[in-house]
Amino acid sequence: MKKFIVLTSLVFAGCMVGPNYRRPEVSMPSKYEENKPEVAAAEDDFLQWWKELKDPLLNSLIDEAVTSNYDLQIAIERILQARAQYRIESSHLWPSFDFNAVATRSRNSQTFFTTSEGTSVLPAYKNLFILGFDAVWELDFWGKFRRGKRAAFYQWEAVNEEAQNVLISVISEVALNYVNIRALQKQIELTKEKIRIGERGVILTNDLFMAGLASEIQLENLIALLENNRSVVPQLETSLKQTIFALAYLLGKQPEGLESQFASAAPIPSGLHKVPIGLPSDLLRRRPDIRASERQLAAATEKIGVAVADLFPHVSLTGNTFSGGQLIGSTWGYQSSSLDNLLSSASNAWSVGPSIFWNIIDFGRIRANIAVQNSLQKQALLSYEQTVISALKDVEGALIAYFEEQKRRRDYANEVTAHRRALQLAEDLFVAGLVSEVDVLNATKLVIDSESSLVSSDQSLTNDLIALYKALGGSWQPCCASP
Repeated sequence: MKKFIVLTSLVFAGCMVGPNYRRPEVSMPSKYEENKPEVAAAEDDFLQWWKELKDPLLNSLIDEAVTSNYDLQIAIERILQARAQYRIESSHLWPSFDFNAVATRSRNSQTFFTTSEGTSVLPAYKNLFILGFDAVWELDFWGKFRRGKRAAFYQWEAVNEEAQNVLISVISEVALNYVNIRALQKQIELTKEKIRIGERGVILTNDLFMAGLASEIQLENLIALLENNRSVVPQLETSLKQTIFALAYLLGKQPEGLESQFASAAPIPSGLHKVPIGLPSDLLRRRPDIRASERQLAAATEKIGVAVADLFPHVSLTGNTFSGGQLIGSTWGYQSSSLDNLLSSASNAWSVGPSIFWNIIDFGRIRANIAVQNSLQKQALLSYEQTVISALKDVEGALIAYFEEQKRRRDYANEVTAHRRALQLAEDLFVAGLVSEVDVLNATKLVIDSESSLVSSDQSLTNDLIALYKALGGSWQPCCASP
């Protein structure tokens, strides 16, 4: 046992060829170009950010998507696959044991090795029975298997981060589709109200035309506008159903079962929130795609050492015995030509000893593989740097869109307020008999048009908020423990 412990210590104390990984230094700006102090929020608000929209149905839909979305389930299976691959790579550090049981009967040619009388010196028939175990242990002097184990672990971490990225995307898509559904419902409601007003306007204008107080041109223009508004409703309803179907897909369910949950309209979740923007350097820990890319770089670095180790001899401890190039023995077991004495002490056979394999001439294959791994490592480094830049671009783009939409929404809200005030004045004048009902209808149409623009802005603002949270990295704890 002491000898085994000493040998094991020597094996794992061996050198490790190849480069050691160091996390690359990335130059990050001190602040975002579009950062606004008044929109900053506490870091805790970043956890489960969708709950800041304060919509219970949206919360339940996201919970359902987290458990049922197919992309997420596939991503989790990839995590389990990477964990299993890590265990495979770890197993190379230890011996492998095989059980062997062989029973053969063979006939030797009687025309070879004959005596002077013409009879063969070999028996015509021969039996061989083998029962035992084989053991092989390749010693990791150069760190090939340790590097492979580390690479597999980093790969598992990268796959875990990629799964987090999938989850953030799924949550964002669910929220976006939900907001679009609510916006389409409101647009349908406003369009139908506009049709009702248009129908009343056509009736009044037709009466004026019959009385000679309005031209036929005015009447036909109103009819054309009415028909145009009617044509918009089927288009909006089609978009609404398609968006509900897209949401059902994200939930991993058939589309027919979701329409009932949107039988009645509801307000668009407000996008006027403070956001924990933080510093650009926070993206390195927040964004799972950046973390995944960095782990891929670490794995690629370790794989260089795996390739370099092939330049050196492979030393194994083995107990196999061979005859004619074929495995016929074992580390420990029994061999006999008869079953009767197979398990007797006289049939006991064993072998043990080191073996060395060194590929001296391979016509450049090993060095070419090292060059391949070096190139893959450089590609991983470039991909990491590109991912960081892309993340900064995403955040800056989401920030400018969110801030500018806030300004646009403020203008639309002021427009709606002004038109509603004008409508109230028109209704007062109509009651006093100073304006006609047509004037009130025209004022009402202006209110509806401005409200429609405000709905579109509310939709864009909340969608921009969702995009901003997604660009900042979202938040999710890893689903699977360390392998």
